[in-house]
Amino acid sequence: MACVPGEVLYGTYRILDILGKGGNGTVYLARHERSGRLWAVKEIAKEKNYLIMEAELLKKLRHPGLPAVGDILEQNGMLYLVMDYIEGKSLKKLLEEESRFSQEQVAAWGLELCRVLEYLHSRTPAVIYRDLKPSNVMRREDGSLVLVDFGTAREQKEEAEGDTVWLGTRGYAAPEQYGGHGQTGPETDVYGLGAVLYHLLTGRSPADPPYGFVPVRILRPELSGGLEKILKCCTRDNPEERYHSCRELAWALEHYRELDESVIRMKRRRRRIFAAGAVFTAAALTGSRIMTSLERRAVAGTYQAQITEAEGAVRMEDRLEACRRAIRLEPGLAEGYRCLMEIFLEDGLFSAEEELILREILNGRQDGGGRFLERLQKNEGEYQKAAYKIGQAYFYDYEGADGKRASVRWLQAAASGQALSEQELFRAGVLSRIADYYGGLDLQRRNGDTEASYGEYWRDLVSLCSGENEEKDNRITALLADRELTVQLALRAEQFKKAGIGADPMKEALAQIRKRLEGWEAEADRSEYEAQLKEEVRMGLLTADRAVDTVFFDQKEKQGG
Repeated sequence: MACVPGEVLYGTYRILDILGKGGNGTVYLARHERSGRLWAVKEIAKEKNYLIMEAELLKKLRHPGLPAVGDILEQNGMLYLVMDYIEGKSLKKLLEEESRFSQEQVAAWGLELCRVLEYLHSRTPAVIYRDLKPSNVMRREDGSLVLVDFGTAREQKEEAEGDTVWLGTRGYAAPEQYGGHGQTGPETDVYGLGAVLYHLLTGRSPADPPYGFVPVRILRPELSGGLEKILKCCTRDNPEERYHSCRELAWALEHYRELDESVIRMKRRRRRIFAAGAVFTAAALTGSRIMTSLERRAVAGTYQAQITEAEGAVRMEDRLEACRRAIRLEPGLAEGYRCLMEIFLEDGLFSAEEELILREILNGRQDGGGRFLERLQKNEGEYQKAAYKIGQAYFYDYEGADGKRASVRWLQAAASGQALSEQELFRAGVLSRIADYYGGLDLQRRNGDTEASYGEYWRDLVSLCSGENEEKDNRITALLADRELTVQLALRAEQFKKAGIGADPMKEALAQIRKRLEGWEAEADRSEYEAQLKEEVRMGLLTADRAVDTVFFDQKEKQGG
C-alpha cells in the first residue's frame, strides 16, 4: 500500500512528498516528528528479497560518500528503509543542464568516486556496486558526491564462479554483468566508473544508440591524451585488461596529464641527458681511487643521482628500481627509504604489496654484510629519520587492519633520539601513544577488558590536533592529524561518551578543525595531495558531526519517545 502525504510511519516519520518512483520501489521525503530532520524513506515490498538485502548491506557501511541508514521499519505489510536525505542534484540532472564538463572537474569527480568504491571493495567480503550511472550519483549542495541506490550491489563470494542474477544498466554495465565471464568484481565497477566519466566528458551517453565508446578526443580534440588512455583502459571488454582496483585508477586520474605522449617524450629526453651526465661523472670518479675521500664522494654522488632518478622517472617500476639501487649503495642513510615511502604514498595509500617490497628491501644484504635494516639502525640519527617516515605511513595510510599497531615500533624509534625537529619529536611521541592504544581497544571489544582508556585516547587525539602542526611543521601533517580525529570520532563516538567525554568538547574539537579548514580555503592548494586531504577532512567533519548527533541527540530522542 503506497504512502500518501501527511501519513506518519511508525508514529515517527511524516511523509511530505514523493522523491521518485522506479522498478525498485517508491522513495518518499519524510520529516522526523520530534527532531524535524528530513529523511529519505524507501518503500520495499517484502517479496523483493534483493531490496531487503540492500537495506541489510547499507546498515553495515559507513562512509561520507554513502547514505547512512537511520532505521528499517515495517508497517502495512511493507518495509521502509530510512536513509539520509541528500539535498542536491544527480549527475544526470547536471548533464541535462550543462551537457558536458571540463576534464579537471571530471577527473576530480572520478577521484572522489574512486575513494567511495575502494572503501566498498575493501570490505570483507568486498561489496561490488554494479550499477554506476549518472542518475545514481548525487552532488550535495556543498559539492561532495554520494553514491545512492544499492539495489543491485552484492557481496563478492570467493567460491562462486559467477553471479546468480544478471543486473546493470545497458551502456554502463560491464560485459561480465551479462553472464559468461565469471562473477563481477572490482574491475566491474572500474568499467562502470569509466563509462560515467566518458559521459560526463563527452555529453554522449553510452546507454544511447549506437552504444559503446569512441576515443574521447574524436568528440573533444582539446582533451588530454592521458585521460583518453585512462578511459580506454577502464572500458575494455576483458576485465583482466582493465585497472585491477579503483586505487590504481585513482593514481592514474591524479597523474593523467603526465600520461600525455608529449609529456612522456619530454621526460624521456631529460632522463637520457641526465643519464649521460651521470655515467660520465661516475666513470671519471671511478678512475681516480688515489684518495678514500674521492671514492666516498663518487659513491655519494651516485647515491644522490639514484635519488634524483627515482624522483624524476615516469614509470613506477623505474622509480622503485632507482630507490633500490640507492639503498644498496648506502643502506645506512635515511634518504633512500624516505624516497621509497614517498613513491608508495603518491596515491594516498600504503598497500600490502608495497609493504612486502619494503620488508624485502629492509631484509636485503650487500657484499656479505648485515641486513640493510641493521646497518640503518647503527646510524642512529638516520634510523630515526627513516623510522619517522615509515611509522607515519603505517599509522595514516596502511590499507590493512593492523597499520596502527605496526606503526608503534617505528614511531617509538623516531621519538627516541634528537635528529628530528621539536615538532616531529612531539608528533612521533603522540602518534606512538595513540597507536599503542589500538591493541588495548581491540581487546576491549573482544573480551570486555579495560586495558585502554578512551579518555586518554581522546586527549591525545586532541593534543595531536592542537593547531600548532602547520605553524611548527607543515600543512600536510596538520591535515593528516585533523583527518585522524574526524575518522576516529566518527567510529568511536559512543566509546568516548562512555569514557566521560561530552558532546561539547567533541563539537569544539570539530569546530576548531572546521575553522582551520575555512582559513585555508582562501589560499590555492599547494598540491593535489593537499586538495585530497582537505576533501577527506571536509567529509570527515560531516560524518563525525552525524556520529556525535546520533550518540547524544538521536539516542536522547529515542529514549524520550
